Amino acid sequence: MSTDIAVDTLVNGRQRDQIVATDRGLLFGDGVFETMGFYRGQCPLWKLHMARLQRGCLALGLESPDFDLVRRECETVTENCTRAVVRLTVTRGSGGRGYWPDSTESAPTKQSRIVHRRAWPKGLKKAQNHGMSAMISSIRLTEQPALAGLKHCNRIEQILAAQECQRYAVEEAVLLDQVGRVAEVISSNLLIRLNHQWRAPLSPAAVAGVGLEWLLSSAPIAIDADVVDMNDLEQADSILVINSVLGIRPLRQLNERKLIVDSECRQLQSHWNHHLIPPCDD
Repeated sequence: MSTDIAVDTLVNGRQRDQIVATDRGLLFGDGVFETMGFYRGQCPLWKLHMARLQRGCLALGLESPDFDLVRRECETVTENCTRAVVRLTVTRGSGGRGYWPDSTESAPTKQSRIVHRRAWPKGLKKAQNHGMSAMISSIRLTEQPALAGLKHCNRIEQILAAQECQRYAVEEAVLLDQVGRVAEVISSNLLIRLNHQWRAPLSPAAVAGVGLEWLLSSAPIAIDADVVDMNDLEQADSILVINSVLGIRPLRQLNERKLIVDSECRQLQSHWNHHLIPPCDD
């Protein structure tokens, strides 16, 4: 189990848990973030997380942080932890006028860098072993080509979908985009099995998950990346949820329809666990 340590949050390298009220990440969601799983101070998907963060910074016109510095800060907040979740957030900081960021050299905006550790999620093994209930959400994800695939700080659509799950007492929600393509679940990507073939849904409204990226390049089972619509979704016999921290979790039920969790699902889970999760003593 993780030991209790004093430092769980660093803001611009200093031990604190507050940011100023004028930070543009707070005011406008003007920033990007990564949520990473650490095992005894190591993040197996570190390079993929930093590559996506760099793409996000470039798209928003932010300066990418010093990744060696960020790595040391992550090591600080996870010191003596067996397992921990770390969120790295980079915002534009304070400055500018309303939506207009400050771009003058005489008064540059100082970016904010927040490294925060939180506890390993509870109930994860149960979700991985027994699966989760899910619904098809009424919330449709919007598409913005300039932000496609990025982990930016505007997540209000996901919050609305999570509230809908709470109202209907289900654990997850499948989200479609504005033209009816299957995109993702609330904080994870999807794999669906249709006619004995695994497919990763393609939609510009979905986050380009690093866990899915790794799996597509290494899976022992063929997986195609293709558009998935509602008709495909209704005919799928198995659905897996992919998240870089939470691993691979099956859906046991979508709306009122039961789904299969069989040997292929377990094979993908075993492949993930073998390569990405070092043995930890609980």
